[in-house]
Amino acid sequence: MNNLYTKHSGYLVSKRQKSAVFFRARFLLLFILLLGGTSISAEESVSGYQITSPVSGVIKKVYVQNGKKVNQGELLLEFDNTLINSNLAEAQAQLKLAKINLSEAKKELERANELYDRTVLSEHDLQLAKISYSKASAQYSSSKNQLVHAQWDKGHSKLYSPFNGRVVKLLSYQGQYVNNKLSAQTLLIIK
Repeated sequence: MNNLYTKHSGYLVSKRQKSAVFFRARFLLLFILLLGGTSISAEESVSGYQITSPVSGVIKKVYVQNGKKVNQGELLLEFDNTLINSNLAEAQAQLKLAKINLSEAKKELERANELYDRTVLSEHDLQLAKISYSKASAQYSSSKNQLVHAQWDKGHSKLYSPFNGRVVKLLSYQGQYVNNKLSAQTLLIIK
């Protein structure tokens, strides 16, 4: 192997290719950071920027068509939020329940410590109370994270244009199911 090639992720690539890939990745990261809280990602292609959404679900309404000029911040499409709202309500209820369980486990641990100090409670029973508290604490943290995910999905259920441009190609339609679990599906291209 000479100085013009390097091994990257198990593949032999030229240093020039590697440099170009890293430059493009840095540019895309900077672009996404500049967008701030927008709910889309955009990747440059020959014909324009491929607009995707991080949300999976059924498209409720498409607000643009091919050739339409769009302004930054303009609503492009919206996902049906029936399941999103359901997941949000479920996450809120789970957090409420986890908070109650954590409070109860904390009281039980305090009671167990007090009884253990008086030598009325065995070491085994104290350990069980500690384990119950740890489980309740972990469940509470998990419930808080599920709520954050549900709120994030809710906040990203509408897709807005990240910049001024024209819709070159519309690849989505009302009623279409979009599954972005494994890879982001291009919904439209703006140039």
